[in-house]
Amino acid sequence: MYIKDINFSVEFSDFAERHYCKNFFKKYKSQWIATRQTIEFNLQRAYAVFRETSLIDLIKYSVEENTGIFKMDFRVAGTNVSPKASGNRVIFALCNDTGEVKILLVYGKGHCGKNRSETEWILGCVKGNFLEYKGLC
Repeated sequence: MYIKDINFSVEFSDFAERHYCKNFFKKYKSQWIATRQTIEFNLQRAYAVFRETSLIDLIKYSVEENTGIFKMDFRVAGTNVSPKASGNRVIFALCNDTGEVKILLVYGKGHCGKNRSETEWILGCVKGNFLEYKGLC
């Protein structure tokens, strides 16, 4: 199994805050706070969300490091669009050894370039901005 059945501590990276969360806050104002809390709650119990829904997908995993990069679909609170259809994603690194989840990117599909696949864009962003996870890309 890629995710242990434990409660994880969740932290937003400074990069995600500066580049993406700020955009969501401007666009959704009061709904963003509730949305952010839901993202944190779901990632604290990532095992259950991974096992019981199709919201979390594995992108890359290192057995040696017991760490993986995952994508989770989410919807903004108060909207009637499903998480998958909304195009909103959270990219996070999860370490089973430390019990930590670090949110690397929070974006809408519109943030991805048209010239490459979403997964290529994700791995390029992670590789270029998070040296500690470069080996997973």
